[in-house]
Amino acid sequence: MGWVFDEDTDLVPTGAGTWTVDVSDRWNIGPTPNGGFLMTLLIRAAAEMSPQPDPLSVTAHYLGRTDPGPVSIRAALVKPGRNFSTVEASLFQGDRERVRMLGTFGDLGRQRGPTRIVATRPELGPDEGLVRNDTDSSVVKIADRFDLLLPPEQAAGVLGTPTGNARVTGKVRFSDGRPPDLVSLALFADAFPPTVFQLGHYTWIPTIELTVHFRAKPAPGWLWCDFRTRFLIDGLMEEDGEIWDETGRPVALSRQLARVPA
Repeated sequence: MGWVFDEDTDLVPTGAGTWTVDVSDRWNIGPTPNGGFLMTLLIRAAAEMSPQPDPLSVTAHYLGRTDPGPVSIRAALVKPGRNFSTVEASLFQGDRERVRMLGTFGDLGRQRGPTRIVATRPELGPDEGLVRNDTDSSVVKIADRFDLLLPPEQAAGVLGTPTGNARVTGKVRFSDGRPPDLVSLALFADAFPPTVFQLGHYTWIPTIELTVHFRAKPAPGWLWCDFRTRFLIDGLMEEDGEIWDETGRPVALSRQLARVPA
């Protein structure tokens, strides 16, 4: 038996630049598949069309709700290049487009140039001092797919005692032991409880747009994550994320725009 993530993102080719896949409810939040998971399906399709192997930046716009079940995916090379290529991909369910993504692909192994990092990986302390996230997986099925460790005060905020600081940090990995890779970083960028839970907004937070920048291939093991919201205006929030690997490297950065219902 293979890894659950690989089984559920295995696209079936149906023609030039087209695929089908059954969207599993194992990645659901309530009745709806996680937006980061849907993005991984589009990245897999886009990678098939790109001359370069690695996603560098992808942006997905969520045009309507996707339900578990059959979907079709179309991808096309927009602009090939020697170092960077642009690819677009769309997910359809029924006769409606539900997600559209534009991505830039390159080769992380060949990137060369100046490096300067002023951020630091979040300090979380030993695992024994962290709290395993006990979200009810009968409602949030995706919770079964991850091991997620949070600092005690943030875990309490997720479960009903908000901290007043719209920030969630912690460690995450696949619960079945699958090592992280570039494609899965898009999923991990949308896998944590919403930051606005810490402000007392305990509701479904639908994503409008999600962007992920991929900076390095992650090492096996835990991922250290830091998500924060500085702007919640008229029911629209931004959530900025950092993902670091076991070696202390930043491997992905994310930003999403989401709606916080009144």
